[in-house]
Amino acid sequence: MSQLNITIFFLIVVSTIGIAQMIHTWIDKGRIRDNFKKLIGKLPGEVIQPNRLDYPRFSGEIEGRHFDLFFKVVKVGRKHILYYIYSLKSDISSSLLLLKADTYKPIRDEPEPLKEAGVALSEIRAGYQLRSQNEAEATAIFEGAGLKERLPALDEFSSLQLGPDALVVGKPYDGPADTEAVNIMRNVRSLIKLAEAIEACPTPA
Repeated sequence: MSQLNITIFFLIVVSTIGIAQMIHTWIDKGRIRDNFKKLIGKLPGEVIQPNRLDYPRFSGEIEGRHFDLFFKVVKVGRKHILYYIYSLKSDISSSLLLLKADTYKPIRDEPEPLKEAGVALSEIRAGYQLRSQNEAEATAIFEGAGLKERLPALDEFSSLQLGPDALVVGKPYDGPADTEAVNIMRNVRSLIKLAEAIEACPTPA
């Protein structure tokens, strides 16, 4: 086989793989859209997808709280990871960031968003790194709202931003099963209970 034939063969293989990935992504987005449409029967809202190249987004209301489900590509080192994110409106004015200790390892040069979240508290709590700009407030919320007991219900999420104004939790997307109505409703109800517990928790002035 000549060098030209080898090059052509290689390009055909690469093109075939690329087309297969595009088709798979297209089908995946369609399944997500269908799952979100089924969710409307349980959770008042709408499915938003400006075009078929975008991942669908769900926006709705539950128990007087605005709620969003969406996707975001996050660059981690040289990799690009698709994250699946829940956002639930809350009346929390404080800000706590919890990162799964076995997923996020401490690094010397932290990215700016991580620095803005505050310093990592010295103690690893319930398997999470807890970050806040106010250690006393973070400790009061963690203990007063019983986060250690409530976090197992949201164990699938690798990052949890608790406030201000919303609870935002995310995880690497595992497939259409993540967007099935039964899983979404379970997670939303866990988020509502967590929001209520934090809102009712007295914090240091």
